[in-house]
Amino acid sequence: MTQTRNYSLLIVFMLSFTVYLPFAAAQVTQNYQVYKLENKIGTEKVSIAGRTDNTAVDITIRTVDRGQALMLTAALTPNATGTRYTSIGQTSRFKQEKIDQLYSASQGFPLSQNGSIKLREMLIDYWIKAARPAFVKSALDGSAIRISEITDMTDAYKVSGWKTFLINNGMDEIFWTDAQGKAVFLTTIDSEGDKREVIDERYLSAFTKLNQQSTHHLLQAYIDNSGISAKKNPAIAILGGTIIDITHHGDLQNNTMVLIIKGKIDYVGTINRSLIPPGARLIDATNKFLLPGLWDMHAHIFHPSYLQRELRSGVTSIRDMGNEFDFAKQLMDMVRKESTPAPNYYAAGLLDGKSPATLGTMLATNENEIKKNIGAYHDAGFRQIKVYSSVKKKDFNSIVEEAKRYHMDVVGHLPTGYTVSYFINNGMRSISHINYFMNSINWSSSDLKTANQSLLDSMRSHHTFLDPTLNVYQLAGNKKVAYYQKLVKLFADNHIPIVAGTDNEGTIANEIQNYIRCGISPLNAIRSATIIPAEVMGEAQKSGSISQGKDGDILILDENPLLHINTLQHIPTIIRNQFVITN
Repeated sequence: MTQTRNYSLLIVFMLSFTVYLPFAAAQVTQNYQVYKLENKIGTEKVSIAGRTDNTAVDITIRTVDRGQALMLTAALTPNATGTRYTSIGQTSRFKQEKIDQLYSASQGFPLSQNGSIKLREMLIDYWIKAARPAFVKSALDGSAIRISEITDMTDAYKVSGWKTFLINNGMDEIFWTDAQGKAVFLTTIDSEGDKREVIDERYLSAFTKLNQQSTHHLLQAYIDNSGISAKKNPAIAILGGTIIDITHHGDLQNNTMVLIIKGKIDYVGTINRSLIPPGARLIDATNKFLLPGLWDMHAHIFHPSYLQRELRSGVTSIRDMGNEFDFAKQLMDMVRKESTPAPNYYAAGLLDGKSPATLGTMLATNENEIKKNIGAYHDAGFRQIKVYSSVKKKDFNSIVEEAKRYHMDVVGHLPTGYTVSYFINNGMRSISHINYFMNSINWSSSDLKTANQSLLDSMRSHHTFLDPTLNVYQLAGNKKVAYYQKLVKLFADNHIPIVAGTDNEGTIANEIQNYIRCGISPLNAIRSATIIPAEVMGEAQKSGSISQGKDGDILILDENPLLHINTLQHIPTIIRNQFVITN
């Protein structure tokens, strides 16, 4: 209670020093700090000139994301016929925005993808003056921008007089204002799909509290508005389907019954209706094919809506390969309650070194830091430790030793400037992204197996597995895709476990198809997203196949994916635990 009161007083103290724009001010500047995964990456600077009824606003956003400098300028300039909105520059490392559009107030408000906190302040002001309609029309494309005020607040925030809004311009975001309607804090998703926060620099001491509370609101909005039926089915009977046994040779078991009781597979075999309890949900799967739910072994759930996207694509288990600590923790807690449909969630705790390219705030630059952060990850329920690109070799060894104490695998990126052999031989269980192997492969011979036998032997002896994320390179038009495909086939042919992951690009169905293009059989490509991930994650007793005692995570398909792999692109029915999701 004392902490809550102190925090409330802190808010009031900060508000007493707020400076506001006078009615006839010549020019006012406002400064905000921009963060990615809670790590400061830049600034948003705003210049306001003119009277309040004829105000010109200039915005400059400068960021450095993993070593890449980005800049965007935006402006709203009134004239005799309306307001001209311009936004020109980079909205992320891979995307740009170039907008120059004249609009009138009756056409709506110009909210684009540049992540500006000032634009949200102006949007909310527009919405309030319009008497809080159900939505505001976008002046750029006519789409609906939905806005609502959140009233579920803790006492600390109620005392401050701040207000919180849920804005949806295609994806939920949380925006905070002070009592005078001035922007305080924004959590959103940038055009790269990553989590971003922006805060008025006067309120930096409140950053963590605001971010945690915003996560709570985002998750609650997902639960309330996920669009997926949240009705639980204590008993589900799937009748007449053909089970594909992916654990052996893809054998087909025809005209079966699968009975799921309280989310667990209770019976698999011939149809026996006497086993079905009263009130069970019956699903006719005649002429359909049953496959275990898929794994995405390289996801980043930076937004709750990503859970629904994964689930609808057939993914019933996720390995999150790097996220904010508290955001991931709240996700874990929500999924474990099983009150709303979501994939199983396994998190790898991100650790990075200190450099201009640092990602996140959980660092590994000395032994004390490593012990503290790995211990925190373990205690919060994270399953693995992910090293990122700026980790130093000396610190990597300490990471492995500390992770062993908690029986946590070390996985992730190949740190900058090194080759894979050292890390495989010294405790790295898995390497993400196939490009990291390019400088470690002997390309001098057409017989890649013989030329790289020592590397293959080392990977097998250390039980190394690989998540190639081929679809990322395919979508980007990477010129080395043909080389990457050769490497994936080389590893697969030599019994190095391959696990399918998207890195948030495309779907697991796309990644599976990429493996088939490499020359991997459809059965083994599907295994990379089912039984193999379950095995390497130590979850084969509950996932990866349709077997008695395992989780009731099942896909019902129109065609046999061993013959028609494209059927994974549209999955009519997904069963996850006690939920039935239909597309």
